[in-house]
Amino acid sequence: MTGRRISITYFYLVSAISLVVLVIGIFHTVTFIVNSTMYEKYPLRWGGVDNCEDSPYSFAKPIMPAEEKGATSSAEEKEKALEVCRKNQEQERRQHRVEDIKNAVTFSLVGILLFSIHFPIALKRSNEANK
Repeated sequence: MTGRRISITYFYLVSAISLVVLVIGIFHTVTFIVNSTMYEKYPLRWGGVDNCEDSPYSFAKPIMPAEEKGATSSAEEKEKALEVCRKNQEQERRQHRVEDIKNAVTFSLVGILLFSIHFPIALKRSNEANK
């Protein structure tokens, strides 16, 4: 293989990879738009618990010896734990939204930039090689 063929292969390969990156960026953009418009609240990532009242996770409790009976949580403690849970959920929603926007913009821009630089060079070099 000559040096020209290697460079043409390189530029076409990078162009193809940049198209894949661009498609991933478009996917992230569509996901962000769907999550923003179709849901009342932005969904939690990884199937997070959306209802603090019915949470399968127990709240922090002190470890009691087996022979002693511990006290149950007071209504005040439960309200405080629910408020903490709701704040954490909102923080997770904001973080997920920011990450989705970041991924959509980053992948799209990198894909467009790489493709717009490498594909014209690949076409130019392959046209020169055919002459």
